[in-house]
Amino acid sequence: MPTVKINAVQLLNHGVSSPAVVSARDGVSKPAPAVVAAADLESQVMTAASRVAVTKASANLAKIVIAAKNPAQLAASMIQARYAALGGAQGFLGAATTPVNPCPDKLGYYRHFKGGSIYWHPRCGAHETHGLIRGLWASLGWERSWLGYPCTDELTGSEEGRRGRCNHFENGSIYWHPDTGTHEVHGAIRTKYFELGAEAGFLGYPTTDETKTPDGVGRFNHFQGGSIYWTPRTWAHEVHGLIRGCWAAHGWERNAALGYPISDERIPDRGIGHRPGAIASLPHLVLPPEQLSPLLTNLDLQPAIAVAPKTKVAAPPKANPAAPVKKTAVGNVARAKNVSVAASISKSVQAVHTASPVTAARPVLVAGRPVLLNPALLPRDHTGASRDRYSDFENGVVFWRHGASAAEIINPRAKAPNGAKMAWTAAEIAALAGARIRAALGTIPGGAIKGITFAGTTDYSWDGAGVHNRNHRCNVVIQGRRKIALATVTVTAVVEVRVEISFDPVDREIGGYITGWTLKSSQGNFVGGGDLARLLHGRLDPQIWRQFPVTTVPATSKDPIAVLAVKTHADGRVAVYFEP
Repeated sequence: MPTVKINAVQLLNHGVSSPAVVSARDGVSKPAPAVVAAADLESQVMTAASRVAVTKASANLAKIVIAAKNPAQLAASMIQARYAALGGAQGFLGAATTPVNPCPDKLGYYRHFKGGSIYWHPRCGAHETHGLIRGLWASLGWERSWLGYPCTDELTGSEEGRRGRCNHFENGSIYWHPDTGTHEVHGAIRTKYFELGAEAGFLGYPTTDETKTPDGVGRFNHFQGGSIYWTPRTWAHEVHGLIRGCWAAHGWERNAALGYPISDERIPDRGIGHRPGAIASLPHLVLPPEQLSPLLTNLDLQPAIAVAPKTKVAAPPKANPAAPVKKTAVGNVARAKNVSVAASISKSVQAVHTASPVTAARPVLVAGRPVLLNPALLPRDHTGASRDRYSDFENGVVFWRHGASAAEIINPRAKAPNGAKMAWTAAEIAALAGARIRAALGTIPGGAIKGITFAGTTDYSWDGAGVHNRNHRCNVVIQGRRKIALATVTVTAVVEVRVEISFDPVDREIGGYITGWTLKSSQGNFVGGGDLARLLHGRLDPQIWRQFPVTTVPATSKDPIAVLAVKTHADGRVAVYFEP
């Protein structure tokens, strides 16, 4: 009978859907499909297969031949292969306590052992989970929970000292550390956590599960070094150190003067507005001191808030003996330094980070392995750089001055240093936007604009790359004539035009943009005007995201002040926050 040859290591670690799993039939090799549907699993993987032979394997798998004629046999063989690779009955899992059983979804399979469990799924492969991590996963509902199936075995943490453990699952992760216990992280908060270096970053290990905020809208996880808060309108952002301490002292997100964070910590920059702080969303690497020191020349960190007392937690079962834990001391200095190799980024680097692909890199040895480290992401001097820090919130800004023992909530300025106007009412914004709207609509056949008024604001919104300011909702009342039967009567239409105010830090311009519009009400087309909706599309659509000026922020000749935020408040006021 024909033999289907499969990369057993990839099959064990990543499942049938892994691109690295290669099947061969009648001597022709082809990559496995990116996703294998349940109904296609047997036909695509097991057709005409009397056995699966290992073609490339680790030492523990080199002699394993997996006999399988259907998905159930494949699952049992994969579980057995993983069990053998972990030492079998002599390993930390010990003897089996159940046979291989199907999971309720009829796709996955599992087997329990004295020291843990091994789960297999065609998307994920076969992976073990044990100890307190397995206990939390079980309490959440096993694979039926939002976490799904395990995608890794229990791993040693990547932080200095390597004291923690984690398992990654389809839709989240569970972390254990002797100082924090066992907690899960998932969704957008987990994505942000990974961007910031996960347990090897400045946040360290989670100290809570994802928790609902009191208003029922947001979610958060607390970590050893800070917190990440999420809402659907603002997305996930970190807050830490004395800025977090100030926010907490004023009631967290429940304080209407601040609300939720809408940015990570930032560095004021008078040339480009702001730069990512020492915790930018860039690779976080653990480097030896001799390699790390040159990267820290310009690194200035705000002091951390007081750390809660450590709590003792029962240790999990002994980890895989084949992967011993490296025991090294971790000092406060080492923790503070291990925040990011990207402590400061210039204007050109920010453009690379947001728009251009990374093209130049040099290898750096990390733990004996080469890692590509882009020189553009390394700290460098910048004439506009500040040593201060701040975080932007829905309704305010929290600022920390370098060297200060506390952060503070700062107030916007009504005027720039030269006396230029730096605050606008909702009505003033509606008037500025109205000029652009009138120019766009021009002369309306059969009708005329009778008024443009402020009608409220939208909420903040997340577009996948950043948080958009609240939009002003401007009601445009258009009046015209319409024939009804034998009479000609006056009719009106109301169009809501949404306008966003934002700051261009390079040109130091505050401008407005029409971001969209809606025909809210209409009593019919105007005489001689044709289809009103078509007319509006033709005249308003080309104006979307075309800037109209509000003002230019003046700069002194030698030392322009950094603009931290141009914020539209819920009542329509536009306020400008400067670095104090």
